[in-house]
Amino acid sequence: MAPKIVYPDAEESLSSLFTGVRLTKLEELGEFQIYYGSRPDDETFIDRLGDASAVISGWGLSNAVLAALPNLEIISFTGLGASTFIDLAETTRRNITVTHVLSSAETIAEHTMGLMLDTARHISRLDRDIRRGQWNMELANMDLRGKTLGLIGFGRIAQAVVPLAQAFGMNVVCWTRNPSRERAERFGIEFIDLDHLLTNSDVVSLHLLSTPDTEGLLDADRLQLIKPGALLINTARSQILDEGALVEFLKSGHIRAAGVDVFDEEPIPPNHPFTELDNVVMTPHVAYNSPEALAAMYDTAIDNLVAYYSGNPQNVATVSEI
Repeated sequence: MAPKIVYPDAEESLSSLFTGVRLTKLEELGEFQIYYGSRPDDETFIDRLGDASAVISGWGLSNAVLAALPNLEIISFTGLGASTFIDLAETTRRNITVTHVLSSAETIAEHTMGLMLDTARHISRLDRDIRRGQWNMELANMDLRGKTLGLIGFGRIAQAVVPLAQAFGMNVVCWTRNPSRERAERFGIEFIDLDHLLTNSDVVSLHLLSTPDTEGLLDADRLQLIKPGALLINTARSQILDEGALVEFLKSGHIRAAGVDVFDEEPIPPNHPFTELDNVVMTPHVAYNSPEALAAMYDTAIDNLVAYYSGNPQNVATVSEI
């Protein structure tokens, strides 16, 4: 019996991606349905999915939804870090395969550099001032050339940041759980311990998945170690740090500025403390979002389904990766 494949929570802007070759691949697999609009609640999810055997989703499914879908075999998650949105222990228990997509490293790396430049040069703040009729020439900019960039994590995205930062004349150091001399020499960087990185970097940029091992890695004590006047950039996951403590260090000026693409609650509430701070540049979790990157992301998400139903699953997210 051909599988029923449902995408229950697609954004309207994605409609042009589910045409042509992509749509043909899905329809060759089985029956395909897609629903556009805002993210539905669990009841709507269950109603839309029904007897689906395969799901494409960028938001994941709650355990309550999983329990109501006896025919579900595979979730093709349209991003990386599926464990943030899906209980992988529960899907394993239910024998549901979860696959993920290696987001475009280069796209997120460029966004990382954009936030870095914005916070270093006050670009968003000065733009707001001019629009309000203020001509503020007193803010001191920060040169990136000659500064030290500390990367926390060294996966594909961090590796893509390295040449961009080096092109600006930055010295790059990195903390990772898997350092190696070969990678240090290949990328022209130095691996150092985390506390040393925090106390010596002019810019700290986060590039870790959110897992039980990394959650709260930068707690208040670790944030205190950050070099006074440094910048903090986060295009990874907010759960890696203590968001409340970060607010206090930004208020005090200990951390000069932050560029943030991820938050504890998304969308952020209107009264979020970041909205009151001039030294925070925010984007709404869109570091991955470019036409080229989205096309590649959905190509992989669909290919993950094709591979699964061909008997050769690929890009499988496992509990061991949490």
